[in-house]
Amino acid sequence: MKKVFISGSMSIKQLDGMVIGSLDKIISQNMQVLVGDAKGIDKLVQEYCAKNNYFNITVYTILDIPRNLISNKFSVNKILVNNLTGRKAQEKKDEAMTKDSDYSFVIWDGKSKGSLNNILRAIELKQKLKVFYQKENRFLKENELTKDNVVKIYYKNSGLTLQELSKYTNQNINSLREIIKNYQEYFIYSKNKLNTKYSFELIDKIKSSRLF
Repeated sequence: MKKVFISGSMSIKQLDGMVIGSLDKIISQNMQVLVGDAKGIDKLVQEYCAKNNYFNITVYTILDIPRNLISNKFSVNKILVNNLTGRKAQEKKDEAMTKDSDYSFVIWDGKSKGSLNNILRAIELKQKLKVFYQKENRFLKENELTKDNVVKIYYKNSGLTLQELSKYTNQNINSLREIIKNYQEYFIYSKNKLNTKYSFELIDKIKSSRLF
């Protein structure tokens, strides 16, 4: 039996019609669905399957009781994470789902780091991959499913930290601080202004800067 790992962003509140079409195909082929226990896509997929009386679902969790378990007819697989906590523990669970599956289906808002990691892991393992990009309401084409392209999408949506900007432009931190003083319109401030990120478009400005 083929297995598909379905994951996605917690920010997404509703399944798009095209995503539902893919879920219907998965159900019609009686594929085993591996899904997490988070809010957002994990919960939405569980709800859709239960609503359609499809119970060939395994919910992966790191807890004794999953955070979201829509039906007691679903199977549960608890992943041992030893002393890992927080995001690292959830990544361990996601890694297990990728390795246990034949396909990865990611419904992504373009900002979720966890979903990005699931995409990159599938690419690295040369696993069959389908990505629905919620922001543009479309599936990414096969030639778009490259490490460089999906990382670019992520940074365009979430911005870059100074360290990420340094890595992307091959500039040391001190030089970069001097250069970006001239481009403050590309700064992305957090609500409390304690954490600053930088627009992806700043990369081209830095590369064309005469200060190099």
